[in-house]
Amino acid sequence: MSISFEPLTPAHLPLLHGWLQEEHVRAFWDDGERTLEEVRAHYCRVGRDVPGFVFRVDGRAAGFLQRERVTPGHAFAPWAAPEGETWGVDLLIGEPDLTGRGLGPQVIRAFLAHLRAERPDVRRVLIDPSPANARAVRAYAKAGFTPLTWLGTGDDEVELMRLDLPSA
Repeated sequence: MSISFEPLTPAHLPLLHGWLQEEHVRAFWDDGERTLEEVRAHYCRVGRDVPGFVFRVDGRAAGFLQRERVTPGHAFAPWAAPEGETWGVDLLIGEPDLTGRGLGPQVIRAFLAHLRAERPDVRRVLIDPSPANARAVRAYAKAGFTPLTWLGTGDDEVELMRLDLPSA
């Protein structure tokens, strides 16, 4: 299986918009974007410092990933690695027929290799699934993430997980 990543461009927005409307995505990734223009305004706004990527599996557009550097002042800063860079990652598999097939851990591993090639000083990666999203929590654990802490309260609670990487 080949997994590739391409930076999100305006040409990807109809695809991303469609994925964001899928029931399985909205259950755990719902920032409120309902129209194509709302998706464009959120994911392509000038100055947005959270790069997004469409990932392809064997050439087929399958989902979306975004990454964000954890810097002082970031909500995850207390859990940053003591040395090197820390990045937060979010992932969604947009195509319903590709969920539940073990794709998540493979995509994460491939993306971490992609990130390390670009950012060799990465020492920790953080991800924050909803504890109700058992599939995601299992997928991240299979990719090597371990539980770190719980953040938020009630329906907004997330399980912050970490993956520490050795020096390059």
